[in-house]
Amino acid sequence: MNRTRALILAAGKGKKMQSEIPKVLLKVADKTIVEHVINALQIPEIEAIGLVINPDNFFEIKDVTQNSVNYIFQENPKGTGHAVMCAKEWLADFDGNVIIVVGDAPFITQHIMSELIKEHKSSNNVCTLLSAIWQNPPAYGRIIRDSKGKLVKIVEQRDATAAQRLIKEVSTMHYIFKSRDLFQALSQINNYNAQGEYYLPDVVGVMIAENKNVAVLRVDDHNLTRSINTLEELNE
Repeated sequence: MNRTRALILAAGKGKKMQSEIPKVLLKVADKTIVEHVINALQIPEIEAIGLVINPDNFFEIKDVTQNSVNYIFQENPKGTGHAVMCAKEWLADFDGNVIIVVGDAPFITQHIMSELIKEHKSSNNVCTLLSAIWQNPPAYGRIIRDSKGKLVKIVEQRDATAAQRLIKEVSTMHYIFKSRDLFQALSQINNYNAQGEYYLPDVVGVMIAENKNVAVLRVDDHNLTRSINTLEELNE
């Protein structure tokens, strides 16, 4: 169980970017977004990296990332949960931990990834997720805790009550799971929602309902977990 692989979710179309270039190939400083993410995962604890992409973008992306990753295709994307389902074959014989990060967050660091693995293993968690505090939270899922500070659930902003939207701690969409438990929970989620998609945060809800050990690691600087969804955010 000491083995760890990483999975980058990068098959989104990035419609808000108004660009023919795949969002993960847009540049921040002197590197593409996906190169920054891959760099954060190139640490001794991680033995291999899988990159989930739309097959239409394969050649463009491979020109940049070359052989630094294993390519996993997500045709007709149906959400983040579906993206992870597409990696089932790659992880079929793997009994270890899987870090899952979104491919449009170029500021995550090797230190954050190492700390996430350390916390996950030392606490023997089934799932450990990264959170951050925002004074003015973006449209991220809110972290709902009980009176003892334990995670109860993640509520997406569109589903949150007015009171829940005032919560400043949000999910960053970066996780680490025990692989076997991850796919067991994935088999239990559905796409009965407005988007008709399978959402990875629903997996966390399944695990909590089964009283499995799920924990939250809070990042000190929320800027390190920023995702880029619009041209304005890219410019910023």
